Amino acid sequence: MSSSADRFSGKSVVVTGGAQGLGFAVVEAFLAEGASVTTIDIEQDTLEGAVARLGASDRLHAVVGDVSRREDVAGAVKSAASRFGGLDVAVQVAGVAPFESFLDYPDELWRRTLEINLFGTLHLVQEAARVMVSQGRGGAIAVTSSTNAFQPEAGGLAYNTSKTAQVAVMQTAALELAQHGIRVNALAPGIMETRLAAMVIEDPVESKTVLARIPMGRFTPPREMARPILWMCSEDASYMTGELLVFDGGLSVGLPEPGASSEGPQE
Repeated sequence: MSSSADRFSGKSVVVTGGAQGLGFAVVEAFLAEGASVTTIDIEQDTLEGAVARLGASDRLHAVVGDVSRREDVAGAVKSAASRFGGLDVAVQVAGVAPFESFLDYPDELWRRTLEINLFGTLHLVQEAARVMVSQGRGGAIAVTSSTNAFQPEAGGLAYNTSKTAQVAVMQTAALELAQHGIRVNALAPGIMETRLAAMVIEDPVESKTVLARIPMGRFTPPREMARPILWMCSEDASYMTGELLVFDGGLSVGLPEPGASSEGPQE
């Protein structure tokens, strides 16, 4: 078994949404473990800043593109395969989470959220799998879903729907791609310290309310959430496919005892 420092040495990885938040943490973690990484993100300035933070490396390739456009995703996947000698791992992170009341939810917001979160996922899984099948050496694909897939939040109509549908895409792909040695799994993260969750984390009232529901008593930094994604894509998870791994500090297990301290260990 490879050590954690070199589990992905010589492997080619593509990550969507790598400019910030969880996507950045995933890219950084794969690079640290020896992988060559291609990442696609729609925010050019943010992506350029991420590349600067990661440092110049011939194992990092950044592409500006929109995951809702199949041609952009296909281009990033093909670029990864041609530049780094094939494709071994694909990770979907790119996503949006707009909230609006159910009765006022506009069609355009519904469409755009599904285009990015759901179609973006389908595009990556299909395009990456096609390359992997043609190579004949298997591979691993990870989808970033959410606890919203089974525990919806009010106001999150399109987000909740997209996260539930992502699991269906993952499971269907897992069933059909296992014969090719390709594993497909998904992660259901809890609340991370990212721009996506800033409206909760930075609200002094709302953050306390949410923290009271998390048994471990804290939000998680993106680097901590990157670890299970890398694990799912490694040989350590070689017999796992079609699974939704919940990683949420106990949020979805149940409500902590009223009045009890839920302060968990800190990193």
